Amino acid sequence: MNMHDYLAKIDEILRNDVDLWKLLYHKSTHFDDDPLKKENILELPPKEMFDIVNLRLKHTPVTKDLADIEINRIIFYPAPRRPQSQNYMVATQEINFDIFCHRDFNDVDMRLAKICDRVNEIFSNKHITGMGKVAFVDGRPFTLIEQGYIGYTLTYAFGSGNV
Repeated sequence: MNMHDYLAKIDEILRNDVDLWKLLYHKSTHFDDDPLKKENILELPPKEMFDIVNLRLKHTPVTKDLADIEINRIIFYPAPRRPQSQNYMVATQEINFDIFCHRDFNDVDMRLAKICDRVNEIFSNKHITGMGKVAFVDGRPFTLIEQGYIGYTLTYAFGSGNV
């Protein structure tokens, strides 16, 4: 499978996961205020839904606008691609997921961990693309202190080389 097909499939899965969007969008007022019990934003009118989704799901590492807004965001993009044979089309493609969480979400209910857990539930050890299962490769924390964000990069391997 080519790189674009991997990314397009991942995009489709992320855009259609109701629980992920509840976690990315809804702010909790206290620890037990469960965002998963709130409105499904995928059922909003199309324009409103697309505005919410397109602000929070990106394919290019864009963070400059985060200084002016308080949201959660996922940016996913290709990482190393490793051939499994002499054929470039038979390869393991790693994908990075940078998950950004504003402190106003995280300080209330540890939202960053909830979003990371959901992404892991969606992809880890699942048949998504290619012939193999998705494999978790790595996870690394990061911060954008000046903008008020903490984050985590999750890396998964997609493709024919995964068991």
